[in-house]
Amino acid sequence: MAFIRPDLLRQCLDNLSAIKPSILYISIDGPRNSVEENLVSECKSIALDPGWDCEVVPLFYDNNVGLVECFVNAMNRLFSEHEFGIFLEDDILLSPTFGDFANEIFLRFRDDHRVGHINASNFIPKYEKSNNYSYYFSQYSHVWGFGTWKRMWDKYDLTMKEWKNSNQKRLLKDFCFSWRERIGTKKMFDLHCENSDPWACDYQWQFCLLQNKAFCITPAKNMSLNIGFDRHDSTHTFGDNPFASPLRDIEFPIIHRKDIVRSTDYDRKLSQKMCPSHFKFYLDRFEGKFRKFLKNKS
Repeated sequence: MAFIRPDLLRQCLDNLSAIKPSILYISIDGPRNSVEENLVSECKSIALDPGWDCEVVPLFYDNNVGLVECFVNAMNRLFSEHEFGIFLEDDILLSPTFGDFANEIFLRFRDDHRVGHINASNFIPKYEKSNNYSYYFSQYSHVWGFGTWKRMWDKYDLTMKEWKNSNQKRLLKDFCFSWRERIGTKKMFDLHCENSDPWACDYQWQFCLLQNKAFCITPAKNMSLNIGFDRHDSTHTFGDNPFASPLRDIEFPIIHRKDIVRSTDYDRKLSQKMCPSHFKFYLDRFEGKFRKFLKNKS
């Protein structure tokens, strides 16, 4: 998915050339004003010439329909023609090993409904308790590059209408590790349940996975980097990237886990990073500003 950032789209495709997918769907929304027309046109030109030999399927809009409609329509088109696939936005770089990693996971779990999502991101890559396995079974879905199956996408409901009929307390208790996380998650799920004008797609996807008891596979190495932060043309990513980690290659052969059970300790650590206590939140902000101050002085 791309829009008005041709420089990022070029970097994304240059990075993706290491994987060289044979089929590339590219969704580009239409401009909102005359200023954006040239940027959108440049993105379309880049998309049609990605830099390697592949089939390009352009999903281009003349008029602006918004991020949510672009995402849903593109995924519907992809899964009308394929059993599984990988989603990227124009600001995501991948490890060159993610393609082979995802493909092996796609095939291994193609008929196993206990697994529904493949993360490219690992937000705590220094966590070293994988017992040499190549991935964790997590309940947290990240969208900075991810893979999924048609069987899972077919269950996705943008309106999240089943949230109001679900056992909300049980679902949140099983998923979350703190009262702050439960409150925040419930607020976002309530906000997107039967919302006629949604501004995001990922909360609905997270609920879909939880509602269907489908795990997310998180690689033991971080294989995704979002370079779209701290830009005036970003939609949701402002300031510094709080989860930025260097790209790492996964080692082959992949060492598969023996049991399909939640990696609870990993998820607890991840929860603490994504939803820290007030004290930890302000401490991290202070440390970040202090490091920035020292860097500027040097």
